[in-house]
Amino acid sequence: MRFAYLFGGQVSMTPETIDEFCRTCPAVENAYDEAAECTGLSVDILRGRHPDAELLGTPEDRHSIGALRQAALNLGLAEDLSARGVEVVATGGLSLGALISTCVAGAVQRHELFGMLRHRRLVPRPDDIAGQGMALLSVPIEDVPERYYGQARPGLYLAVDTGPIDGVNRSFVLSGYTAALRELHAEIEAAADARHMFVLDAYQGAFHSPLQQYAAEFMREFVSGMTFRDPRVPVCSPVSQRSLTTAAEVRDFVWHNNLLPARYEPIIQEMDRLDVRGGLVVGPGLPPPAVQPFPVDVVAEPGDLDRLPASGPVAIVEAR
Repeated sequence: MRFAYLFGGQVSMTPETIDEFCRTCPAVENAYDEAAECTGLSVDILRGRHPDAELLGTPEDRHSIGALRQAALNLGLAEDLSARGVEVVATGGLSLGALISTCVAGAVQRHELFGMLRHRRLVPRPDDIAGQGMALLSVPIEDVPERYYGQARPGLYLAVDTGPIDGVNRSFVLSGYTAALRELHAEIEAAADARHMFVLDAYQGAFHSPLQQYAAEFMREFVSGMTFRDPRVPVCSPVSQRSLTTAAEVRDFVWHNNLLPARYEPIIQEMDRLDVRGGLVVGPGLPPPAVQPFPVDVVAEPGDLDRLPASGPVAIVEAR
């Protein structure tokens, strides 16, 4: 079986789901043990079993733990799939998933990814952090996302675009100043039409926007000290349609990841250009693409592993 792997952004997972994955996939349990060893956190905290796991430390600390929790799950799943005979031929992802994809492609070492995700908790908070936020929008498919950020909406930026979610609607995440988000939210509420906007209270800060420059600068020294390798398979960029194929390209992407918007469309387009014939969404946090130039399966629950086809669609990739 040969597939391209797709990884999603950070989402919440219940301890019960994590425990079931660990029971089903020894590689997942091993990944949590490795993450604990690399970061000094207990396995109970990483797996959400500590009674105060969601209340520990600062918002940055909780965000770091959440990222580690998902990275360990996804990396363990990728290892388990390999043991089942699945061959990865290209990778790609959105937000946290993009970082995980570089690791699965062999460009970033697993223990250094865990270390980087833990180090991010130390990013100093700017004075205006309370004035930044994020929101999820769902709009009719014919609507133009550019109406909601950039020149049309000063102070708002496109953070993540998953594109069409069905034949009727499309969804995307905005980052920016809370005052601008509140203004847009009030307008959408007053219009009482098919559009919906949900403020993402779990996020403090405007991720995937230029407002994260302070965080990128803080992380520059850590990222510069990491060991990057040429990926074994192409890493499809969520920023523009291209493959990352060298260590230098991956290093530059990792440092800029949180400054730039992440979009589903260029990943799928690049995988199609590479003649990928089958994809797997590995782990939670990402819906299958609404437009699928090749078949896409989802492994988001333990039982999904047993539903994989005995012989998957052949994927042919010629790395540039």
